[in-house]
Amino acid sequence: MANRLSAGSICWAVDPTGVHPERPVVVLSHETHPFGATECTVMCLGTSVSQFQHPTPPLAADHYDGISFTSTPHLFPWALRTVAPGSLETDRAVGQLTTAGEREVKKSLLLLFSL
Repeated sequence: MANRLSAGSICWAVDPTGVHPERPVVVLSHETHPFGATECTVMCLGTSVSQFQHPTPPLAADHYDGISFTSTPHLFPWALRTVAPGSLETDRAVGQLTTAGEREVKKSLLLLFSL
């Protein structure tokens, strides 16, 4: 199926927050999601993080493969969204979290419980 990415994929998407036309995201659940043909869960990423009061852990270069960024991407664990698979821009570079990157995403989600 087109635009069906596995959990841990990093890609560009139509910005689910509506702040920008597009934004990088980490796919959290898609192929295993009960409604994976019509929606997937993503965590938004960003590079301009100084204005946020919430945690924005950085993703180091060894946290992902297959995609590059001009600035260090940061996880926005508080910006989880459900999006249509068609909003994922798979015609652009698609990367994948490494094992270290998966740990960072999990740690960032746990941060939400300590706020």
